[in-house]
Amino acid sequence: MNDEFEIIRLKALELFEQRKISMPNHAARRMAERNILPSEIKLVLLHGSKYKEEIDGSGDIRYTMRGWDYQSRDIRITFIIKEALIIITVIREEE
Repeated sequence: MNDEFEIIRLKALELFEQRKISMPNHAARRMAERNILPSEIKLVLLHGSKYKEEIDGSGDIRYTMRGWDYQSRDIRITFIIKEALIIITVIREEE
């Protein structure tokens, strides 16, 4: 993991732990549909790795991390960091 992304990961984790989280309806629906718990998002922030980084249409940097849930199934989260951790979507990679 590179040092620049490690700073981003730690900031995202800090915002998560401070409950400075914004989750648009899309992400909340996906979490419910895919049975992903907030604690599993935290697992990805703690132990996951950078999967992708891109600039969206608003000029914000979207980070995607890949990690695992409690049953060792792959999970990806996409987020933006502003004054809060903005979770864009969550994906459980099914077999």
